Amino acid sequence: MASFFGGARLGAAWEAGLRKGDFSDLPLPVLVGLSLSVGISAPLALLGVAALAFGEETIEVGREAITISTTAFERTRVQSLRTEDLECWRETIVPLPPWWTWAVQRLAARAAGRLHPLAGAASPKEKRAIGLALARATRKPLIGDFGRVIGEAEPKTT
Repeated sequence: MASFFGGARLGAAWEAGLRKGDFSDLPLPVLVGLSLSVGISAPLALLGVAALAFGEETIEVGREAITISTTAFERTRVQSLRTEDLECWRETIVPLPPWWTWAVQRLAARAAGRLHPLAGAASPKEKRAIGLALARATRKPLIGDFGRVIGEAEPKTT
């Protein structure tokens, strides 16, 4: 929405500058730079939102491996993590790939010292529920950013 409002304001600035033949309100180099940035960022933002809206993810927990299949734009990326390498499930605010995971709160599997993102399109409440279910299924804890274990030991709030 911001790019649409920004684009409308830039359009008005272009129109006013061209009518007067003077770009004193907003200098021409600044106007060109802003127009290019909005023109590039708006399609990328829409692409990211489309990836979130139409993406699909499946997490399969098996005895030997955990398989994370992520599909976006008819491309499927499959990650397989050995169950014995799984250290914990992490709820974090650290930016994680893929690039379209724009949420503030993220969920990841920590295996072999690396974070593997999952549930990119889920809401924070859904990520918490997914993380708790995965923690129960694998008997590995769900841990927050500062080492706090999330789950049964966490006090209930209403």
